[in-house]
Amino acid sequence: MVDAELDNEYTSRSVQSERMSGKDRVGRTILATFIAALGPLSFGYCLGYSSSALEDLENANASSSVHLTVDQGSWFASLVTVGAVFGSPVGGWAIDKLGRKSTIMFCVVPFELGWLLISYAQNRTMLYAGRVITGLACGTISLAVPVYIAEIVAARLRGMLGSVNQLAVTVGLLLAYVVGVLCHWRWLALIGAIPPALLLILMFSMPETPRWSLGKNRRSAALKSLLWLRGPDVDIEEECFTIEATLDRHERPQLRDVLSPVIAKPLIISLGLMVFQQFCGINAVLFNAAHIFAIAGFSNGKLVTIAVGLVQFVGTAIACLLMDRVGRRILLWTTALGMCVSLLGLGVYFEIYIPPKDAGSASDTVSLLGSISHSVPAKTISWLSILCIILFNLIFALAWGPVPWLVMSEIFPLRARGPASSFATMVNWTLAFVVTKTYDSMVTAFTIQGVYWFYAGCCLLGFIFVYLLMPETKGKTLEEIEALFDN
Repeated sequence: MVDAELDNEYTSRSVQSERMSGKDRVGRTILATFIAALGPLSFGYCLGYSSSALEDLENANASSSVHLTVDQGSWFASLVTVGAVFGSPVGGWAIDKLGRKSTIMFCVVPFELGWLLISYAQNRTMLYAGRVITGLACGTISLAVPVYIAEIVAARLRGMLGSVNQLAVTVGLLLAYVVGVLCHWRWLALIGAIPPALLLILMFSMPETPRWSLGKNRRSAALKSLLWLRGPDVDIEEECFTIEATLDRHERPQLRDVLSPVIAKPLIISLGLMVFQQFCGINAVLFNAAHIFAIAGFSNGKLVTIAVGLVQFVGTAIACLLMDRVGRRILLWTTALGMCVSLLGLGVYFEIYIPPKDAGSASDTVSLLGSISHSVPAKTISWLSILCIILFNLIFALAWGPVPWLVMSEIFPLRARGPASSFATMVNWTLAFVVTKTYDSMVTAFTIQGVYWFYAGCCLLGFIFVYLLMPETKGKTLEEIEALFDN
């Protein structure tokens, strides 16, 4: 009974505080968000680096100590996800123990070390080590920044500013693609060390999140952060009370607590979104984008990646504007259907132009795509494949790129936010590695068109999952979302 009264009291105060937040100065919150976003920008640059660098590394003199074969190049691209799998639990521990701000700054160390190892690499071991170390930073930053942004931003802006995390990733990807056209792979790695250095310098003057400070009994630090973020025209004591009213629940969660609704329900939702984000087929589409564009007459692979990266950037920018107006839930299930239709279209394209008996070997996929590039029918209908690729990437960027990370930062209670977000992030990166490394095997087993239809089916399952299980979190404070699951 007391708990129910307490829930009602802090919820009503939360609503009152949120009404007053219309007078807060959002400029500093936006500034802190964009400075923190240098982390995911570095993460996106790291992911895009291999696409540009491998073309140089695989075409290097075969006698060179840094020459990579196609198989070695595949490992070079994938090892970043291996590092990220180990970086995720480190990030989960660090954001609870060291703080959100300190964890973000800590990530600069592996970023810089990894980029320097790659830039000055004298052998494949140094290249591989550099990718694993930068992957550690990627795994940690992909967890810490969404949580940091979610905890400093008012509820009415959390969708828009929370999506800046994924927008920064697409900017990093696009930057790596563009610079890769102009620079050698060693210089490309050195340039990658610049954004993390800027992050370290600029993040010094940013505040720690009020929720973490209050969780560590540092009320004066929390009030100071809120004053800096919200300004003197907002009653920051009200916001402090809203957070403090739940602090008695913020003891370290035990294993049995995972079965409680307030943790179990958000964990199921977050893990489901991470699974469907990876199994929606984004990597399959990106792998074949250059080859499909080549069929249509666009032979420069680097320029193709720039076009795809630009489409994702535009889609994510639109998502920032829509997130707090349309809501997370409706964006997810409508775009899941859109991706399903796009993938079905790509599957139909390959069904027509790659005979099943020839499409069974993944190693022959590139040569098959090259052989049909000279056929008149393939070029006549190549608009279908290009349209499907552009639509798929645009639709993915509208929701399934940013929303899983945004929801992960919103729905976990404060006492479980570190370990639960760490587990969800680790699952995401593990699946990214699995999807990347099993793609060729799946093409061998199902044919290339069968793989696209498989991912289309996963998108349909994603629609059902969101429609049945996911609540809308638009406009709710983090404490109201916690109360939603607790009730």
